[in-house]
Amino acid sequence: MNNRRSFITGIKSTTLSTKEKKFLQQYKPWGVILFSRNIRSLKQTKKLTDQIRKIFKDKNYPILIDQEGGRVNRLKKIFNADHLTGEFFGKLYLNDKKKFYRYYKIFIRQTSLLLKSIGVNINTLPVLDLRVKGASSIIGDRSFSKDPKIISKIGDICIENFHSNNIGAVIKHIPGHGLAKVDSHKLTPTINKDLKYLIKNDFSTFKKKSSLFAMTAHIIYTNIDKTNTATHSKK
Repeated sequence: MNNRRSFITGIKSTTLSTKEKKFLQQYKPWGVILFSRNIRSLKQTKKLTDQIRKIFKDKNYPILIDQEGGRVNRLKKIFNADHLTGEFFGKLYLNDKKKFYRYYKIFIRQTSLLLKSIGVNINTLPVLDLRVKGASSIIGDRSFSKDPKIISKIGDICIENFHSNNIGAVIKHIPGHGLAKVDSHKLTPTINKDLKYLIKNDFSTFKKKSSLFAMTAHIIYTNIDKTNTATHSKK
């Protein structure tokens, strides 16, 4: 691991090109992340991840995916998870905890089995952002709740269950994307809330999490750093 560089890269298609093989050999990224464009079938994707790992001679080389369910479903060519949103599980947790625990455990176990069958060992879940009225829809139903305590609790359950299925978890989008009024893939959101509010609400869902990884929020929090996004800010 020590000779690898601290970046994660994507690839263009369903197989590795000669250029991509050379790139991976030369620059040795820490990991590779898969997107829908890379996935045609279980068999093809496993062949692709085997190709990647062969380059690094490492059966545990990090291969990631954004497989949340709902809108963020990279395996959509393989199975339909449209209704299995964060919101769906958050409401189930509120309405029937017994059913929630049963359903959520099955959801994570089946997701983990699918990921292992294609050679993926890290999933970028849970989404720990608050559901905020009037905010950008980029989070929306991906969030478990508007209540930080519920989000934190389901987040712990999510991480624990993925870990017990030997899949790494990635908390996102630290320190909180919920208040953003624009999609940070397209524009830079600016949050003007004071630090006390943020610590009590948006930031609190990320505390004391056993995940080894986190995905940052590309957001400027003006009361902490007026210039740099959370991703780039030393503060």
